[in-house]
Amino acid sequence: MKVLTVNLKSNDIGAQRDKVSDNFTRELAIIDPSTGRSIVILRTYIRGTVFHCCAWFHGSDKFGSGSGYGKATGGGYCKESAAIDEAVAHAGIKLNKRFAGVGGSAIREAAFAIGRKLTGKRKLILHCSHA
Repeated sequence: MKVLTVNLKSNDIGAQRDKVSDNFTRELAIIDPSTGRSIVILRTYIRGTVFHCCAWFHGSDKFGSGSGYGKATGGGYCKESAAIDEAVAHAGIKLNKRFAGVGGSAIREAAFAIGRKLTGKRKLILHCSHA
């Protein structure tokens, strides 16, 4: 997976996060080992049958920082990846292919691709935490 364009936007996702913050399920973070800084943070929440994602991105001076929010409803597909895909797009990042509904390995692949683009580095650390 490749990042085509990065036009990070600082969207106000605080209101959405505050609505679902008690329903945290998982966080994926891409960390730059040379600085210890989180470059990509993808946090998912479940409220009822709806998956929500709040995402934060911190790049070099060239890209700046941004955030995005996404949600997914319905059934029959991976709602977590769909919510994350929407949050990534909302933040202003365009990938060469969408990964909505296809599962965990695509989420990790997209997170690494975004981290590599934002830092220009190949060696990054993936950190996962669960509720």
